[in-house]
Amino acid sequence: MAKLIRVWDGSTWQSVGVAAAQGPTGATGPTGPTGPTGATGPTGPAAVTNQSISSNITLVAGTRYFVDTTAARTLTLPASPSVGDEIQIFDASGTAATNNITISRNSSKINGLTEDGIIDVNQSASSFVYTGATVGWRFD
Repeated sequence: MAKLIRVWDGSTWQSVGVAAAQGPTGATGPTGPTGPTGATGPTGPAAVTNQSISSNITLVAGTRYFVDTTAARTLTLPASPSVGDEIQIFDASGTAATNNITISRNSSKINGLTEDGIIDVNQSASSFVYTGATVGWRFD
């Protein structure tokens, strides 16, 4: 149920808006995180997909990748990202120092630079968030 927001102006209560209601059935709702009764109501948080990979691929926003690093891999960032897009990459084999994961920037910047990224730390977990054309993909 929505809640009416009011503010006391010193002499009377003023209505200033309505707070969005949370979904009545909890964190995931009857049809998952993006369902009609999810955590924040009709537009709930975006679902995250998990994917194990053992080849060179083009990445998709909203996905958590578990990368087999028994060989070097090249992962290409999406061509047309939107602000807020997020991708997570995990060294699933724990051998990224030997078999690097190259992050191909696909025309977008990475941390404000026009260079590809390299993940070369064993057992690393990295998050990429697209912040716009100036900085591009923020990588840590």
